[in-house]
Amino acid sequence: MPLQVRPADARDAQRAAAIESAAYGPSPISHVLFPGSQTSDEADADAAPSDRPSQLVHDLAQDSTCRWVKVVDTDLEAQGHDGMVAFSMWYVYESPRAEGFKLSSKRGPGSNEEACELFFGAMVRRKHERLGSQPHAYLKLLHTDPAHQRRGAGSMLLRWGAGEADRLGIPSYLEASPEGRPLYQKHGFVEVDMLDVDFSRWGGPASFKAALMLRPAHGGGGATAPASAAS
Repeated sequence: MPLQVRPADARDAQRAAAIESAAYGPSPISHVLFPGSQTSDEADADAAPSDRPSQLVHDLAQDSTCRWVKVVDTDLEAQGHDGMVAFSMWYVYESPRAEGFKLSSKRGPGSNEEACELFFGAMVRRKHERLGSQPHAYLKLLHTDPAHQRRGAGSMLLRWGAGEADRLGIPSYLEASPEGRPLYQKHGFVEVDMLDVDFSRWGGPASFKAALMLRPAHGGGGATAPASAAS
């Protein structure tokens, strides 16, 4: 079953959200971060819509640096199925910004704004403290369908991002779960900090960790294989 790396777009949002849900499964903090519906006036006017596919499309439309890349199984496509088995969302910041590159910690209606600020807000601040206005590639999301794990799809998406970063001569950055950290280490990412958050006030774990990882800049000025090419 051959796999290919291709660009993704808004038409892939539904499948991307389904893969994300299947990949994460039950999370010890999901009930803390997203406890249920909130009244509309609690959400920022610019916050993303509450359902996940619409939120993903919102993020893509809001920022021209946002790139979606997917891995498809061409055999599944030949059988008439949606062939996407893995999905990634990258932000490729090619030019400096005096104000830095700060994504919102808001997650819209249904979220616990205080907990999201504690967790996602801390991620935003830590990245800004380390990279500031420096151009870089940021891997915000990478998910593989559990039914297609251990086929190398995640590595293909990481190679695409690393190739794009190397073409531009910029570093890459991401946040990783303890389970995901070994994969990123294989692709040159180094742990530079650890985020440890206490969610116990909302009935969650007293310690939830995320590794903050950086891949140094390499090369620059070379060519990156198009996203339609297999890795």
